Amino acid sequence: MFLGGILGTAQTFFALQLENPDIEKEALLKKSVLALLLVGAASLLQAQEGNKWVDVQAAGITQDDKWRGIEFKDNFGWGLGVGGWLTDRWGLEGSVLGTNLRSKNLTPARHGRELHGFVSALFNFNPGDHTFYPYLRVGAGSTTVDAAWAEKNARTTRFQYHGGLGVQGFFAEHVIASVEARAVRIDTRTQRTELMGLLGLGYRWGASVPVVVPPPAPVEEVQPVEPPPPPPPPPPVEEVKPVVVAPPPPPPPPAKIVLDEAVLHFANNRSELSPEGVEAVQKVAQDLKQYPGDYSLVVTGHSSSTGSKALNKALSKRRANAVAKVLADTGIPAASIETLGMGPDQPVADNKTPEGQAQNRRVEIDIKVKDGSVEKRTIQTNTQDIPKPPQKKKKKATVIKQ
Repeated sequence: MFLGGILGTAQTFFALQLENPDIEKEALLKKSVLALLLVGAASLLQAQEGNKWVDVQAAGITQDDKWRGIEFKDNFGWGLGVGGWLTDRWGLEGSVLGTNLRSKNLTPARHGRELHGFVSALFNFNPGDHTFYPYLRVGAGSTTVDAAWAEKNARTTRFQYHGGLGVQGFFAEHVIASVEARAVRIDTRTQRTELMGLLGLGYRWGASVPVVVPPPAPVEEVQPVEPPPPPPPPPPVEEVKPVVVAPPPPPPPPAKIVLDEAVLHFANNRSELSPEGVEAVQKVAQDLKQYPGDYSLVVTGHSSSTGSKALNKALSKRRANAVAKVLADTGIPAASIETLGMGPDQPVADNKTPEGQAQNRRVEIDIKVKDGSVEKRTIQTNTQDIPKPPQKKKKKATVIKQ
């Protein structure tokens, strides 16, 4: 859709040039960039993959030392951006950024202002990781300069192209932060360049960590089988006196089935399962695959109280999702798995000690069944990241010579 919008804008541009050769190029450039921003925003609203965001941006800007004989000071700027990741690799952002142009050799009354409009494509270097997105930015746009020092054409709009490197970080469920270095090349008579360092903070939505469901097993095609011929008629039955048969003994009670639950521990600030934890989750899944009754699973993630509550909530949810993914990969239907992130709200040990914090960094798998003949066993992995107590140095024996 975005590519179609760009082609449509270009077609409109050339049509206006043919019909109205005297039209001002600056006004046409503003309309073209505005159309690109509108098309990009519509594409982001329809995008179904990954994160979308809106953020406030602050920038430190270094100008060229001289432009048309005027020396400019370094300055700060503020802006607003909206963007989103269309796929796990590619994203799109539209933004505006304004700043004052302060001269070193003119009076304040002759200073000017500058407004940038950016339309950028983003390339993610680290697909698959939903915490940090290092990215490359390439794009184009327009720059409007309100030059109070100029005698004529005090306001002018020029084409510009830009590029940059940055990284996005998602520190809570709906919070996004970014840092970026950007270079902007403005198409003036002297080809002016601006260097920017940007910080962004905003709100994001549409992010989720999907549970991978294995594909269904292929269904073998069943060949139609011809019905067997009818059996021959039975021979005549002689009249036999009824024989009294004793009733069969009652069937033995069904054997009790043993299922395994699990308590899994995690390293500090990590959501990856240890090899011991993966083996315990697979053991739970194998037992459930042998169970003939109905069941459901509740996978609950917990954390210690170290750090902010919002970060611990998100971390405990990622831990629960990691365990649910292993269950689904082992063959448990994803529809029967529910994941919860409790953060530090339900500790089982004292968070004031490293040992208690290690016990609280856990995920619990709870099996809910309707059959009363089921016995449950708990598998518990070892705690991680507990510092070892310092070893006491042995005192050397003193030998007294006589």
